[in-house]
Amino acid sequence: MVSKKEKKKDKAKTKLRKTKTAPGKHLPKGTNVTKTEFRVAKIVIPSQSSNINRSGPTTKKKLGLKEVLGKLSHFSLTVRTDGLEGLKELLTSACSASLINANLAFILSSLVPVTQDKERKLRRLAISLLPLVLSPVSPSLLTPLHSLLAAHLCCSLTHIDPRIQQDGLTMLDTLLDKAPSFIRSHYTTLLPNCLDQISAKKSGGSGKGPSVAANITESMTALQWRVLVLTRVDRMLDTVVQDKEETGKLSSTQASKSVVFSPGLFCPLASTTSPSWLPVSSLSIQVTSSNMQTNIKLVMPLLMETWVEARADDTNTRKGSTLTSEMGDLLLCLAGVMDRLIRLALDNSVLKLIKQKFLVDIDQHFLSFLPYTSQGKSCDQANAILCCLSLAVREVVDDHMLEVVVRVTASKNIAPGTRLRLAKQLLCRDELTVEERDMVVLALVKVVEMDAGKEKIAAVNLLREQAMRWPQAGVTRWVENLPIQLVNLEEGEKRVQVELLLDTCLELARSCNKILARTFLVRWSEILGSVASSDLETEG
Repeated sequence: MVSKKEKKKDKAKTKLRKTKTAPGKHLPKGTNVTKTEFRVAKIVIPSQSSNINRSGPTTKKKLGLKEVLGKLSHFSLTVRTDGLEGLKELLTSACSASLINANLAFILSSLVPVTQDKERKLRRLAISLLPLVLSPVSPSLLTPLHSLLAAHLCCSLTHIDPRIQQDGLTMLDTLLDKAPSFIRSHYTTLLPNCLDQISAKKSGGSGKGPSVAANITESMTALQWRVLVLTRVDRMLDTVVQDKEETGKLSSTQASKSVVFSPGLFCPLASTTSPSWLPVSSLSIQVTSSNMQTNIKLVMPLLMETWVEARADDTNTRKGSTLTSEMGDLLLCLAGVMDRLIRLALDNSVLKLIKQKFLVDIDQHFLSFLPYTSQGKSCDQANAILCCLSLAVREVVDDHMLEVVVRVTASKNIAPGTRLRLAKQLLCRDELTVEERDMVVLALVKVVEMDAGKEKIAAVNLLREQAMRWPQAGVTRWVENLPIQLVNLEEGEKRVQVELLLDTCLELARSCNKILARTFLVRWSEILGSVASSDLETEG
């Protein structure tokens, strides 16, 4: 049985409690009235007003260039990615050229820092946008931003993260293709930063220079990484060498000549063409010789140690007999870098430095094993470059090396420019035998038959000089075929090539070349008709 006391307790638990009011006190008035008062605050939303003037191109999300570039510095990965995709949409629009030229500094200062982002996807997307930005830009417009590009590129190449270093090499490739003027003006700064990826600087003042570092990643070996870095170094130096050679040719053609006046003498006006812009950096004093010596002291020890370490496991009795395809690619990189460094030597002091410090190592590790052989085509080109190097640094070339150079010149897989360099240096030597000279001449004839453009013109000029100085069996056959070449001109043959052959025949005729005169007179009517038809096609 439940007692009355317990019943009261249970009842008190479920019963609503009433607020007790003290005697004489009452509830305030208006407690059951709903208040209708409210406060008003102005809300400002940036960049959402419909009154903004969007005269420029916009993305699908109606964002202009300023809004898109503002997203690149956001902390969110999604927002940065959206900004890069919006920028890509603007750069691929119809009016992208005018947009880039008007906002180049703004675009590059916002885009280039993203190339060092910790996210791989963003880095690669940013680097892929650089060609779109740099393609429509003239060198004069890009010159003020060279320091910005150099600072961020050097930071990428020397970053603590190896993945960012590899993407820095990709960015360097883009600048090599789209901004060669930047590479030519800053290669002395980029070269040490690029080599830092594969070098471990020695301490203790040994004086032997830096040594190679063992950079091993999950995706590539240390040797593969060195090949990637040295390939970029080779391309940088090649860009500078080509500019130097073209500048030298231009200055030689514009050099003044003294002539003796005579009535009716025709003298063309001197070329008054000048660059349309002049960078401020050209007004400063530049000491390039010391920079070149510093670069040589930095690069040459790395090249030597890289090759020695790569061939450490070679147990062949004659190390130069056979190379793998990977070793052939490495040899081509090393030979190209050494050759271009010597071609960039500005004075005799640089060549003297190379001969004093590095000639023994070059001879011991590279030249003494010529010619190299491998399964790929890169080894033939490496042999040709090493032969050019040997003729440049060696004061005396023995008969064995001369025979090797001649055989390499006549080999198949060689670039026309390298073959012309070898042939030009060989044909100037009096110690060549008749057979060796004929082999070099035959190699030049192949260049004339297979190539076109400046290589063909240079080869024809060399053959013409050889026919005038050494009229022997090999070049005599080429002289006999000159009239036949004029007769068998193709329909699409350029007028420049026709004039080249006619000028060659004229120069040989002035030297009283009997072989040319005999064959030229026999085919005179055919030559006249062929040249006339070529003139009619040109006029038509």
